[in-house]
Amino acid sequence: MLKRTTNYLFQTFGSVFYDMKSAIQGESTVSNSLYLSNKEFDSFYYSHAPVYITCEKGIVLLVVSKDGVQYDEFVIHRAIRLQPGIYFNFVSISNDSKVQVVYSPSGLNQKKMKEPFIYQRMVSKINLKEILTCFYQVRKSNYVFPGESHDYYELTYIDHGKLDMTLDGKEYHLNKYDLIIYYPGQFHTQSTDNESTCSYLTIMFDMETKMDVSLMNRVFKTRKDIYNVLSAFMKAIQSKEYLNEEMAMAYLKEALILLYQFDTKTDEESNVNPMQEHYENTLLNEILVFIHNNIFTAFTVEDLCQKFSISRSSLQSLFRTYIHITPKHYISNLKLNQAKLLIQEHKYTISEISDMLGFTSIHYFSRKFKLQYGLSPTDYAKSINQ
Repeated sequence: MLKRTTNYLFQTFGSVFYDMKSAIQGESTVSNSLYLSNKEFDSFYYSHAPVYITCEKGIVLLVVSKDGVQYDEFVIHRAIRLQPGIYFNFVSISNDSKVQVVYSPSGLNQKKMKEPFIYQRMVSKINLKEILTCFYQVRKSNYVFPGESHDYYELTYIDHGKLDMTLDGKEYHLNKYDLIIYYPGQFHTQSTDNESTCSYLTIMFDMETKMDVSLMNRVFKTRKDIYNVLSAFMKAIQSKEYLNEEMAMAYLKEALILLYQFDTKTDEESNVNPMQEHYENTLLNEILVFIHNNIFTAFTVEDLCQKFSISRSSLQSLFRTYIHITPKHYISNLKLNQAKLLIQEHKYTISEISDMLGFTSIHYFSRKFKLQYGLSPTDYAKSINQ
């Protein structure tokens, strides 16, 4: 899943604002609109001053890097301010798009990349054409099917018992929960011994393009996630409700994808709830954007809980799980870092900076600043002038 610039991981590269005006804050800048349709690029832009970006049309992927070699990808959401020295460029995910780029009058520089960046479009790689037949079969002991080959794919899943088979002359012994796929042109036989019975699901299907041979001549011991998908497939294909056959095709495609991923995914991973994880990420992102956009406002952790309808314990857990810090410390660190930047500008007194950032008193601000940086705000200001 693509990340948006409101994702907390984007903080490594810059900040997110609700609008461009809030991001720029009256700095002297040059604005330029870029019309995009490209799906690749071979160089990065960068500036020694902050760069401000917003998407005005379409869907745009922002590629950012600290060293011009390793990079991360974010879909542009809201207005963003890139830190000085960050390398960046864009590709248009939609057919065409438009971004506004605002930068210092000194202009933008370019750095050639060793390897071009090419956007990998999300298009279907498994094109299921048709489900030809689907049977649930029960076989007694001493069953013998002499064999056949045909021009389509056949999935066999053992629900109960044991099934012996040959596939292109090689013997296979399938037990409960085992699954195998016959490819077009493969001759296969099936049988049970004199003590075993067997019930199994057979799905015959056709593909627009050939399937990868990595699933060929292989017995899979199905995990819980594959079992659940096949169960959903059976429920859908037996229903006469509108578009349920379409749903059955989607489940079969999902089962094939899980088989392709079989060697890289454990049963424990298959039980993770991705929807809950996505919800937590999205909520955290919105909370962080609010904090960054209200850095000059006095608010508490309780205010965050009320605004985002979350308990204090849940908020604490959210921050500790994903960014390994408490909400209170995160807000404090952000405000103190902003205070440091304001002191460097020499525009405001220490007392004014304390008030601007919502500290309860100048004494509390000075104590927190010294704990964080080892110097009081006054001493830090003096050290800059030396």
